[in-house]
Amino acid sequence: MLSSAVIIQALLSAGSLGVGLILIRNATNAQYGYYVLVMNALLLITSLQNNFISVPMVHRMTLFDSLGRGDLIGGLLREQRQLVPMVGGAAVAVTLLLCLTGVLTLYTTLLVLAAIAAAFAALYREFFRMVLLAYRQPRAVLPVDFMYVVILVCGALVATLTPVPAVMTVLVMSVAAAMAGILLAKRLWRHERWNIQGAPGILLQMIPVGGWTVAGTAIHWTFSQGYNYLIVGTLDVNAVAAAAATRIFMMPVNMLSTGISSLMMPTAAGWLLKHGTRTVFKRLALLASALAILSLCYLGAVWICRDWLFTNILHKQFEQRDLLLKLWSVVFVLMIFRDQLLYLLLARTRYRPLTTLTFCSAVLALAVSYVCLTRIGVAGALVGVMAGEILSVIGLVVMGFIEIHRDAAAPSAQPRPS
Repeated sequence: MLSSAVIIQALLSAGSLGVGLILIRNATNAQYGYYVLVMNALLLITSLQNNFISVPMVHRMTLFDSLGRGDLIGGLLREQRQLVPMVGGAAVAVTLLLCLTGVLTLYTTLLVLAAIAAAFAALYREFFRMVLLAYRQPRAVLPVDFMYVVILVCGALVATLTPVPAVMTVLVMSVAAAMAGILLAKRLWRHERWNIQGAPGILLQMIPVGGWTVAGTAIHWTFSQGYNYLIVGTLDVNAVAAAAATRIFMMPVNMLSTGISSLMMPTAAGWLLKHGTRTVFKRLALLASALAILSLCYLGAVWICRDWLFTNILHKQFEQRDLLLKLWSVVFVLMIFRDQLLYLLLARTRYRPLTTLTFCSAVLALAVSYVCLTRIGVAGALVGVMAGEILSVIGLVVMGFIEIHRDAAAPSAQPRPS
């Protein structure tokens, strides 16, 4: 299952890499920068949905029978279908109002409307992906994701032939996500049918747990992706292109860690029930260490070939190129440890301390980013991200040891069920 999940993430990373390379090579830095800003906003929106639903949903699914799971999934789908159109309609109305009052230009309005359409479709697609992966069915997701990537890459190629490649690429993404969502829904229905009338008020019931995970996700996004908007406000959209273009070579590292993340929550919860906290912490630390070693081998190859990569692959050079590569390498290795160690605390339902740690990391990251941006340019944003990741990893290690000592202090207690 883990290898299938990694293959899925490799496919999605390859698609994202392909679209990024197409726009970098065939569009202006500004157009690529706009595309990056939209993608980061979509990442936030889909992450909020996934993190609000995923953790409490997995906890319930491990305890329910087939009928209970059908009621749970059906209730979630029904309430998602009610909520998302209302929020999307409000966003469209606000965008048009800002356009009519002259706050937004015509191009910016088109970009925002395309982003809203893409967000609507992406939330639909991600819901069914999330549920299928919670059922541990990555093989059902793989062919649909392949179709999604093919449409997206081909659409990006066509979009570069238009005067507005960023807008057209986002529109293609919305079409691809909608088609993928329909196919994933059919696959989920075949695997286990849901009851659309089941679990009334389920989203409200999830607020005590999902609210904390959403808060943590939003806060974490402010320093893991929000630096792009800080760059725009401090420098300009072309500087966003420089940071994003050098980051694009980190995709394989992200693939290793993110690829298994969709299955790590149910896996860590199962380990905790069977083996306890110490074993879970050791396994997550060993997994993170193995991924970090593989990543360092890859990053070493990128560093050796950096001149050839920028000249022949990107067809562009950027100021502070080497410094940006070094900083991104450190950041992504830290992210590997953070991504894996996080699951012990999630499985133990320690949402409040996790949110507090994430908040402190975000404040540190944004403060350092702003100060360094004004002094050393775009690389300063990555210094801030690195500072936030360091604090996050240290905090997770400390909190993990606290959980281990809690279990050791109560040897007769059973591992806390999720």
